[in-house]
Amino acid sequence: MRGWRIERELKTTDASGRPVTVTTGVTTDANGDDVRGLAITAIGSVSMVGPTAVFGVDDGSRLVANLLLSLADPLEQRGGV
Repeated sequence: MRGWRIERELKTTDASGRPVTVTTGVTTDANGDDVRGLAITAIGSVSMVGPTAVFGVDDGSRLVANLLLSLADPLEQRGGV
């Protein structure tokens, strides 16, 4: 847990097979404003400072849309969807 106001974690692996934690949620920026955060941390890493990236509502919506498109990409390449 990173100590964000709202956070969700997903444990998975990176492209090299090393375990990582992907955290998404709501945290605050340097001005104390709420931001949506995304953090990817190697499991066992001591560095858990701040999010890897922060998003406003519009950018967060685009991020989700891009992820959904990325999930469908392999299916389209195989002739599905």
